[in-house]
Amino acid sequence: QMGARVSGGPNWLEISRGSWPLKAIDLDCNHIPDAAMTLAVMALYADGPSTLRNIASWRVKETDRIAAMATELRKLGATVEEGADFIRVTPIVRSGWKPASIHTYDDHRVAMCFSLAAFNPAGLPVRILDPKCVAKTFPDYFEALFSVVTPSAGAVPVLCVDGPTASGKGTLAAVLAQRLGYHLLDSGALYRVTALAALNAGLSLEPAHETAIATLARHLPVRFEGDRVLLDGQDVSDAIRSEQGGMNASKVSALPAVRTALVALQHSFARLPGLVADGRDMGTVIFPDAQLKVFLTASAEKRAERRHKQLISKGISTTLETLRADLEARDARDMNRSVAPLKPAQDARLLDNSDLTIEESVDLVLDWWQGTQPFRSI
Repeated sequence: QMGARVSGGPNWLEISRGSWPLKAIDLDCNHIPDAAMTLAVMALYADGPSTLRNIASWRVKETDRIAAMATELRKLGATVEEGADFIRVTPIVRSGWKPASIHTYDDHRVAMCFSLAAFNPAGLPVRILDPKCVAKTFPDYFEALFSVVTPSAGAVPVLCVDGPTASGKGTLAAVLAQRLGYHLLDSGALYRVTALAALNAGLSLEPAHETAIATLARHLPVRFEGDRVLLDGQDVSDAIRSEQGGMNASKVSALPAVRTALVALQHSFARLPGLVADGRDMGTVIFPDAQLKVFLTASAEKRAERRHKQLISKGISTTLETLRADLEARDARDMNRSVAPLKPAQDARLLDNSDLTIEESVDLVLDWWQGTQPFRSI
């Protein structure tokens, strides 16, 4: 009735776009009270006012859904009339849309149906508060939604965390990604895996084999599963996270052709709902238009102490003097390479975490991040 094309079989339906804008409807929804909530949001895209009738049951669901839907639709700029058992929604002209934080009332269907408001023609942001309430009926709803959406260029939020070895950027980036619900790119792991794959192929990590390593990197069979890194199906997490693995990564990252080969792979990590990218050139080269760039550092002494504790906890024997010398050597190599040297982006926020806890660093960066967003608080 709203103009979509619908076809189906015994156990499937296929729906595609037909008329646009959608056609306004006046519908008795007594038989589909839950689905009618989606119709109320889709009415925002119709060619005139739509009325949903015989929905008194909305008043006694997880919340008073008639009142809730009317309140949240008005936040977006819609004109809404509500009655004891009906709701009438007048669509919004393009210039009338407003960015809004949608209160879900701990109601899974409110969260799901209002996500469709994010497709508004004005391109304005819509924030769904407490999105985890969808767990009642569809825990992976937002993941499923993101899987069928192709965002426009630059639409995926990206937060970059760059810095030298042992500055704590990996830990900071992982916690930020978890707190924000974003994907995580550990670019250092890509270089470590590339180095390991090259050595496994009998290639030395020297300029003489640069072209061959770059070709290998371009088709790297790497996959990330939580904390595990798989190379061609084999778990190589421990192998690449050794001190030698770090030194090898620094060597291959100094090869310009290898860095170029890995650019497209790193760009592919920018997926909805957002990305936290950890590396050395995330803000300068890979994601120069990121909404926030953080350059994280700490004194060489503090970084050596952190790495020493980390290795001792793993049963690996080493000395502070050796670690500090290795860190300084890697810093020099990373800062002086010809392509994408380690340095802060011009618009990066500098964060020296020598005397900060992880939680203090996380809170500070989240505060900076919220300052870049249309909605100022989480």
